[in-house]
Amino acid sequence: MTEQEASESLFDTKFTSDASIDTSILPSTEENTTAIIGFRVLVSVKEAGIVIGKNGSVIADIRDQTGVKAGVSPVIQGCPDRILTVTGPLDSTCQALGLIAKALVSSPLDDSLFQYFPLKRLLPPGIEGSTSLRLLIPNAQMGTIIGRQGARIKALQENFNVRLVASKDFLHNSTERLVELQGLPEEIESSTKIIARCLIEDWHSAAGTTFYTPTPRTPRRSNYSSSSSNTSTSNQSNSTPGDVSRTVNFPSEYVGCLIGKAGSRIQEIRKVSGAQITIASEDDESGERTFTLSGSNRSVGKALSFLQQNLEREKQRRERIAAGDE
Repeated sequence: MTEQEASESLFDTKFTSDASIDTSILPSTEENTTAIIGFRVLVSVKEAGIVIGKNGSVIADIRDQTGVKAGVSPVIQGCPDRILTVTGPLDSTCQALGLIAKALVSSPLDDSLFQYFPLKRLLPPGIEGSTSLRLLIPNAQMGTIIGRQGARIKALQENFNVRLVASKDFLHNSTERLVELQGLPEEIESSTKIIARCLIEDWHSAAGTTFYTPTPRTPRRSNYSSSSSNTSTSNQSNSTPGDVSRTVNFPSEYVGCLIGKAGSRIQEIRKVSGAQITIASEDDESGERTFTLSGSNRSVGKALSFLQQNLEREKQRRERIAAGDE
């Protein structure tokens, strides 16, 4: 698997084996730390209501118990999600996350309410009494959580009896990824103490992060997929006037350069063009990878132009290298 392909899947829950776990790869929680850390957690509007409580009673109690600053972003009309922010001394912040998980367990919601990304569950339901927190993590800091060959994730899951999985793509118009952490409230508290220490080790990588901001969703009723592997591009309209989707296929040997290291190039195109870009996980029968571009006609056109420019530039670079070898 190439580095670019790895960045599209990042990590899942398969880092388990019969091999012994080297606990030294995880930061120690025995040493006291005065570090301040902030966690951003994606919640639905209804989950936000549970965390806030009647007249703000639940979140006020969490603040009183832990001494952290905690709040939820305003409701945006037409947007189903909000951002819960918790900031304070490291251990106190993680204690607050445990209390938030406990509040969600006490008032469980029907998972069928969350049908679409980013609120749709990435993990199947856990054991009784468990819940999930959707942590927002800068893409540049994923490596410090994963560890070499997934060693840290494996140790976290097996030592703390939690499960973690990351979204395959950045959240809309951001360089943050969703990391779903599932476990009992006390396990969530313990594991986030490790995750927080990992993030602090690599704090400088978070510089330049484009943070996710909830925005109104545009309902989509169409499936945007290529109707034929022999067709390089196609236009399909969804239910919203002026919003289009286009699929374009690129040779698999150029996919890595189009995505860029850790998804840097494709994310830059998303940001500059304003288009949403999703990439098929596997090549088609002709050895090509399908990119799906959606958004306004102008943003899709800009994104396609950038992709084609990068492709031509890479072809020319390889041709120069080949000519030099000859």
